[in-house]
Amino acid sequence: MKWGLGGFAGLLLVTGCVGDSSPPQYSLVGGEKGVFSSRNAGSPISPDRIKGLDENQLAALLGTGALDRKDDPARALRYQSDACVLFVYLYRKGGTAWQAEFADAYDLHLRPLPVDQCAGSVAAQKKRVA
Repeated sequence: MKWGLGGFAGLLLVTGCVGDSSPPQYSLVGGEKGVFSSRNAGSPISPDRIKGLDENQLAALLGTGALDRKDDPARALRYQSDACVLFVYLYRKGGTAWQAEFADAYDLHLRPLPVDQCAGSVAAQKKRVA
């Protein structure tokens, strides 16, 4: 079956009209601010306190990450609380130990949050592997 330009435009018009008008559930970009709401928020932890920590110090502060991805010389640890997701990025220079460089935080709909609020919540609810 051949679709001419008119047929393709008509298909786009029809498919563009189908769908619900509810807001998107996830925001991967767009600048919308996240909403922080935690049952156990803990005390905020400054990103400056996280920067420079090694993996053992991070585990003592934040517990065990839910995800640990290594792409040498970079590494990403993901932590989660009831209110947010925290990503801590570590790097290793010249074969030395992993060291935290920076962190990002998002609410559960992937909208950006202040790192200090999320880190406090993660630390207050930290998980450890037995």
